[in-house]
Amino acid sequence: MNWQSTGLVTRLTDTLTSLATERGFLDGELIKVDDLEQCWQRSAPQYLADAVPEVAHYPTVAVAWAAFFGLGAAKLWDSMWDYVKDKEDLYVFIRDVRGFDAMDDYVIEGLLMLRPSNPTRAEQLTSLLQEAAETAITLIRKEQLAPQSPEAYYAFAKTCEVMFRLGVAIQMRAMGYKYHRMEVGLN
Repeated sequence: MNWQSTGLVTRLTDTLTSLATERGFLDGELIKVDDLEQCWQRSAPQYLADAVPEVAHYPTVAVAWAAFFGLGAAKLWDSMWDYVKDKEDLYVFIRDVRGFDAMDDYVIEGLLMLRPSNPTRAEQLTSLLQEAAETAITLIRKEQLAPQSPEAYYAFAKTCEVMFRLGVAIQMRAMGYKYHRMEVGLN
């Protein structure tokens, strides 16, 4: 089976966008920020190096933490980009505060400051990202890729990228950013 032709990334993006929209965290689309897309490209190798060993015992964490990284990256983009934009690896900058295992708590508490200020929203957001990660894992498993194959790794890496973008979009919306359709006249 040619994995790249299956459309997993499109299905995953559409499914997770719908899930987040149903839960009130998005408005039907992922907000894209070029700076943060480039951030993922620089950070992905280290994120994947940390996440891949977690897949066997904690697959949800391995996938969901990419979304938490996206949340944190978007917050830093909005609040202190001049300070962090030149960091070689923004993921390492975020991860190293409390370590990989507690990165979710650091993002929720330290960057987004949702706990204790809004514990209900923190729980809703964490629940959404857990469900999104479980959904992503289910979609990967339906592809029936050989474990530890190059195709399985590629599917995992692309899934983490989609989760990162989901986290970015959720935080951008929370901060009030949105797309506006513009008509461009060439008269």
